[in-house]
Amino acid sequence: MKPLRNLSHIFCPLLASLLLSWALPSYAEQSIESPKYSIHYNAFNTMMVTPEIAQNYGFTRARNRALLNISILDTSTKEALPAVVTGTRSNIIGQVLPLEFQQIKEENAIYYIAQLRFTEEEMWRFELQIQPDLNAKPIPLKFSQIFYLEQ
Repeated sequence: MKPLRNLSHIFCPLLASLLLSWALPSYAEQSIESPKYSIHYNAFNTMMVTPEIAQNYGFTRARNRALLNISILDTSTKEALPAVVTGTRSNIIGQVLPLEFQQIKEENAIYYIAQLRFTEEEMWRFELQIQPDLNAKPIPLKFSQIFYLEQ
């Protein structure tokens, strides 16, 4: 099995095509800005990832699986930054589950990816803590998204 040389060449076009193909804002990449950081986040069905990518990084491709993707950029240099990313997700019945993030480092990119399962039209609320600077308080990120089974 050949390792991928530069995942950013795969994830960036994938994310760009997802952004262009999705009409609803809840599916598009979103971001929050601070004076120091630009934090980008999105979640999408794992069926959008090629089988090769899924195998190389241990993702499970399935109609009822999604990936949550977080990346942090320095606002002045636009360079990717490492961070501590933690969080939970909760559904409408109050079930709270921890998110486990995997760091994927590439030449010019760093991604924090968490996998999750869902049912048709299930809404999950995400509460994340993102800490690019270990000497500063984490940056909170909260959002909700409804997930649909991929056909």
